[in-house]
This record gives sequence, C-alpha cells and structure tokens, in this order.
Amino acid sequence: MYELTEKEFKSFKDICEKDGIEYDSEEEYKEAARNLYSFVKLSYELAQEQLSWKKRLEKDPQGFWLDSEGRTCYVCHTNVHGQIWFDKWGLKCANCQEAFSKKLFPGYILRDRDNNRHITDSQLAWKFGLHRQTISKLVREGRLKPRIIPNGPMIFLRKENPDLGLIIKEYRVQK
Repeated sequence: MYELTEKEFKSFKDICEKDGIEYDSEEEYKEAARNLYSFVKLSYELAQEQLSWKKRLEKDPQGFWLDSEGRTCYVCHTNVHGQIWFDKWGLKCANCQEAFSKKLFPGYILRDRDNNRHITDSQLAWKFGLHRQTISKLVREGRLKPRIIPNGPMIFLRKENPDLGLIIKEYRVQK
C-alpha cells in the first residue's frame, strides 16, 4: 500500500478544506487520500494500456485478440474471461465480434455508451424491470423489433423501435 508523504497529505487536506470536505479523523483523511491515489494510479495504468492497444492498431488495423482478464464487451455488457476482440470500435466478446463482422448490427452502437441509440434485452430487464418473458412476448407481437446476436443478446435500435419509451411506460403503469 502506498504511504503518502507529509507534503502530499497536507496538500490533500488543504484541497478538502478549500472545497468544504470534512472527515471525522486524521485516519479518515489519510484513507481518503490513499483511495484517491489508488484511483488515479489505476486510471493512469488503464490509460497507458489503452494507448498501447491503439498503437498496436497501427500494425493490426483490423483488430486483434487480447487476454480479457474480466473486461466487459461494449455490445452485450458480458464480463469476458479468456479472449476479447479489440478494434477501432472497442472491446467485443467473440459472439458480438462475429455478429458485427456479419453486419447484424451497426457499428455506431459500439460508441453509444449512454444507450441513446440502442438498448439490449438485459438492460431492459435490469434498468426498467421488464421481465425477459415480457420482452419475448413484445417481440412475438411485433411491438419490439430486435437485432439478435446468436448466443448473445437482443439489441433494440431506437430508430427501429420508436415506441420503446411508451412500451416501458406502459409496462410500468401495469406494474
């Protein structure tokens, strides 16, 4: 564990005081400072790692496989152990990479981190409380139009499902 120098600790306390942040004890200040240091260190290491991936893309512009170490697929949000694909669009599990190469979904959803232009069935379930059976029923009825990734999620593009917001509200009213 990293031990702060007195100068670093004093600087942290000064910033807290200036911003109106108070802790109950010196130990809590030190713990908060160590946590901040750990966060910054981790952020820096991740940025360095991503920079090395982007440099590798110059040699392998089509993309390449990486050891996943528990990273998350940008499409289906699955925690991947083993290999994960990285290209100009970001990280994808094997299923989503194959579906992407077959053009089963547009590339823009890989950069749609706020889900303004798409949403998956699992996100509909955990964010909005729609049961998977309800989602399947809405698909069968033709009220929702999915893009289906084999062995993966259903993706709903907002432009292909303009009534998605109304459907979610309708479900919540019935709840």
